[in-house]
Amino acid sequence: MAQGLTYTDAVKLLGGSGPLMKAADNLLGGVLAVATAGGSEAAVSLFDAKTEAIRLGHLVAEKITDVVRDQGRYNRTRRLHAAHGVLVVSSFFVSLDDCLQTAGLANPDFTRDDQLRFLAAARADGSWPARLLDAGIPAPGPDRTGDRLLADLAVWYADRGRHMAGHLTGLAAWDTADDRARRAVAALLAERLPQLAADHYEDTVRRLVQDVPEFGIWLARFESRAVSRGLEGLETALLKATSHRDPARHRAALARIYRAELGEPILGGDADDLTVPSLAAAYLDPRFRVMPGGPGLRPADEDWWNGADARTDFDTFLATYLTTPQAAVVPLVLLGQPGGGKSSLTRILAARLPAADYLVVRVALREVRAEASIQDQIEQALRGAIGETVAWAELAGSADAAMPVILLDGLDELLQATGVHQSDYLERVAAFQQREARLGRPAAVIVTSRVAVADRARVPAGGLVVRLEPFDEPQVDRWLEFWNTANARYWAGTGRRPLTREVVLRFPDLATQPLLLLMLALYDAGANGLQDAEDFGTGELYERLLHDFAEREVRRVHGTHLPEHERRAQVDEELLRLSVVAFAMFHRLRLWATTAELDADLTGLGLRPSGVPRTEGFQRAFSAGEEMVGRFFFIQRTQAVQDDQTRQTYEFLHATFGEYLVARLVVQAVREGVALSRARTVRLGATEDDTLLQSLLGFTPLCARSTVVPFLRRMLTPDSRDWLLEKLRVAVTRPTHTQGTYQPVDKRIDHWMATYSFNLMLLTLACGGQVRASDLYLHARDPASWLRDTALQWRAAVPGGMLLDGFVPIHVTRTWAGDERRDLILEFTDEPTAAAVDPRWSNQFGPSWKFSGTGVADSFSTDFPLVPALAMMDLSGAFSDDVLRHAADPILSGWGWPAMATFVEHEPGELESVAATLVRLLLMDRSEGADLEALVVAHRRAAHALRVWNADVGVLAARARCHLIFRQTLEADSVRLPAVEVEGILRALG
Repeated sequence: MAQGLTYTDAVKLLGGSGPLMKAADNLLGGVLAVATAGGSEAAVSLFDAKTEAIRLGHLVAEKITDVVRDQGRYNRTRRLHAAHGVLVVSSFFVSLDDCLQTAGLANPDFTRDDQLRFLAAARADGSWPARLLDAGIPAPGPDRTGDRLLADLAVWYADRGRHMAGHLTGLAAWDTADDRARRAVAALLAERLPQLAADHYEDTVRRLVQDVPEFGIWLARFESRAVSRGLEGLETALLKATSHRDPARHRAALARIYRAELGEPILGGDADDLTVPSLAAAYLDPRFRVMPGGPGLRPADEDWWNGADARTDFDTFLATYLTTPQAAVVPLVLLGQPGGGKSSLTRILAARLPAADYLVVRVALREVRAEASIQDQIEQALRGAIGETVAWAELAGSADAAMPVILLDGLDELLQATGVHQSDYLERVAAFQQREARLGRPAAVIVTSRVAVADRARVPAGGLVVRLEPFDEPQVDRWLEFWNTANARYWAGTGRRPLTREVVLRFPDLATQPLLLLMLALYDAGANGLQDAEDFGTGELYERLLHDFAEREVRRVHGTHLPEHERRAQVDEELLRLSVVAFAMFHRLRLWATTAELDADLTGLGLRPSGVPRTEGFQRAFSAGEEMVGRFFFIQRTQAVQDDQTRQTYEFLHATFGEYLVARLVVQAVREGVALSRARTVRLGATEDDTLLQSLLGFTPLCARSTVVPFLRRMLTPDSRDWLLEKLRVAVTRPTHTQGTYQPVDKRIDHWMATYSFNLMLLTLACGGQVRASDLYLHARDPASWLRDTALQWRAAVPGGMLLDGFVPIHVTRTWAGDERRDLILEFTDEPTAAAVDPRWSNQFGPSWKFSGTGVADSFSTDFPLVPALAMMDLSGAFSDDVLRHAADPILSGWGWPAMATFVEHEPGELESVAATLVRLLLMDRSEGADLEALVVAHRRAAHALRVWNADVGVLAARARCHLIFRQTLEADSVRLPAVEVEGILRALG
């Protein structure tokens, strides 16, 4: 948050000639000499300082128009900031004077002794004038609303008042004052002065708003306001402070080019008979959050933004930014989601800034050389905009009073498309600004980027980071109002119904992003497909949207005279290619893919461009990847020029488009496999009905993206389950791997096979029903152990976080097959729970197992190789294993392994280890009102376990320790248990 000029700097900056300079000389020549311990001859009193500061404040208020007359935009900004500082301090002195008079304290003149003490204090730890005149004054800034500015000033005044109170006690005037006056002064300075000074400042400044519109911008209060559009409020505010100078030729040409874009449709291309609103009409001023830049930023982390409230005054924010000196120091970073309106914002901003006061250059970073300097990138953009080669130094030097504003749109495109390390790009922008300021050409710079890659570039300290927020309901309402009004004639002529908020908000992830909301509107306008649908989920919506736009593209490329069966085939082909695009991103664990990657994947799966190659003139033919994705507006292309070559990447406007297409192609592959299997009439030889599935599913677990498996669960049907189960059975018992031409990423062969079987397991479960170990390992003596070994292979092949994500909806049940083999059941459930460990199952004691007469099983307590087992856990244990083992370590070291490995049958078929019984006893609720009967039962179980534990010589020490723990616990509990129960427990112990 901006901490503006000190008062000393402000007074110096306002220097010149006339009464302002005289007042400044009086103040700086007197008070500052003392404040900086500049000479013992300075004879100045607090009364003198107060008088001069108040007089200077009055002069600034009276001569404010003279202060800024004929100044350029940036110099005007600096002088107004200085005037703000002077008015802040003069308001303090006016209010201080009022408080001193109210208290009846005489003018606190300095005696000769006071002067000597004052100078000594200044040299030691800073005098009161130094603390006032050299302290940073809260300044207007884009991240400080008018309300916040006044509140911060009140805090600043309170701090200055405390210092004043401390210094007053050392003056002669204080010594001669009575107790009533002293108490009154102390109370007034602490309680009244801060708000009195803040009110005086606000009153003074608001009287000047007519002459200085910037003061009105800075003091604009933050309040919920109606949805505004097209940054009209920004232009209105800045025009009030315009110089009305005629722009020079190049600046005027840029202004005309940018202004013309306001009337362009928000979306290009064929929209049939629909009217697509213009950029100015359809662009709604966004809600936003703002945070300070500097080390430790995490702008891609949602939680990091919780420290900033959502604001609706974006026009005021930008107006404040462009009228404060901070704009020329470091870049402002604007972040947003794909389709969130970042580029549209820069187009609007370039059109709205008055050409009389701002020299705007919009640089689409995708169209300039990535490795070029900031200045070279600006010059390339200038040539593209006005068709002339213009040197930046010449253009900026001829800007006259206008302040340059550089809009660098698409930092993410440089970071993503080139793959080149650009983490210092924003720091290079700041260095460019510093150089321009030293050369007398201070420039503001705004840089846009996607949120997801924002962590890859360091934001300089002192800057601001802004995140554009999704639409809220009022914004959705306003956008739909524009849309429906623009297309009123279409609704009347076709009988279609206008789109309503209730319909689009069924899909909030799409309706709250501007471009995706437009996509919904275009789809519904065709046949009211959204409104007429009874009830369908996101998957069904995506299928309809994608099918609708693919059909439009087929009509555009192939015309309207295709036979129906060919048209359907072409649509299916388009969607197949889109699915391959989605898999290209999915397998690489990114939300984007390069043209080269798309080409390789499409070729690996045998797909080629579907249209006629365009090779007009000397242009090369489009590759399969370029030809595929360039046609769909819900795929965003990022681009950068590197080494004179255009490098492109592609991503879906919303990640779930790609995730749906991944699920869609998987389901198609499953259905194709099932159909081929059923069509076979001869069962000899190898079956090749899962070739496509193997090509797709061996590289990345389907749970790598959160919505893929839920899509699959809604799309797969039970009739595919048996086929998938058979494929899973083969994959886990006789895994094979055949190298194919489709290789999106490198993968170890064993990890490929494990990933493939893991994905088959997810698909089988997605069809409904259960997967049992005994159904996979038909002839194994212990199917559960075989599936456990397979799970270890899954753990090795699937990254830990993804594996756990995959098991979030899966419930695992340990059970027995009909022939008493150990079994495991996997199934999807809405609320999976973790069952308690059954020692009978772990020890392979089947349902018909009979225990010895003692009811004790301790075969593992003495002979078990504990140390090697722990070593294996050290080698192969995951974090979750270590957490559980860490909690068990005190039991193992305190009571020993035998207590953990000796199991006692308390009831027929119910086993529990001695250690588990003692832990349950120790953890029993003993608070007032707790169930004493439950505590008695826990003691009885522990006594029974210890009594029947016939430990041999090797484990006597462990048994003794457990007995000691039990007796100590019983002794502590005896005060709350009935005596007869305690006696019974001791008898049971034996």
